[in-house]
Amino acid sequence: MGSKLRRLRGERGVSLSELSRRSGIGKGTISELENDRRGARLDTLFALTTALDAPLGALLVDALPVEGASVAAVLLGRWPVGPHLVEVYRATLTGTPQDSSPHATGVEETVTVVRGRVRVGPSGAERDLDAGESLRYRGDLGHHFRALGGPAEVVLLMHYPQSVTEEGSADHDH
Repeated sequence: MGSKLRRLRGERGVSLSELSRRSGIGKGTISELENDRRGARLDTLFALTTALDAPLGALLVDALPVEGASVAAVLLGRWPVGPHLVEVYRATLTGTPQDSSPHATGVEETVTVVRGRVRVGPSGAERDLDAGESLRYRGDLGHHFRALGGPAEVVLLMHYPQSVTEEGSADHDH
């Protein structure tokens, strides 16, 4: 992941200090990530990719899980679909709430519940979903994830607009 972050930062022409300022992540932490001296949580990776105007998958390796406060997700693949890049994740949610910061402008998310019951959606407008139900919402607003009544499994689609993917950050060979 470190080499991907370093390459992406270089492609965007963003200094370590500027990335720290944009993302709110300390320069020391970014340096350790770029040199593979530490792993990153899901919220850290989203902060970095949002600051670099890139999709989350630009930093991930397929089939390796990444975790947040209550979400463990695995990137299954990435495909261009019309004017968007769509990334597909399989995620497990726990009962601990996960509040996600807004992603880049125009990003949307679709959550489909595979097993269990979840509360998801924009902060303040969350919806409860059962197995087989889906919700698409704006990912460029703060949003919330939480399993209700035990762990839940979901499929998460991240829909990135062309403006986020056009400068070489999208790797469409999956």
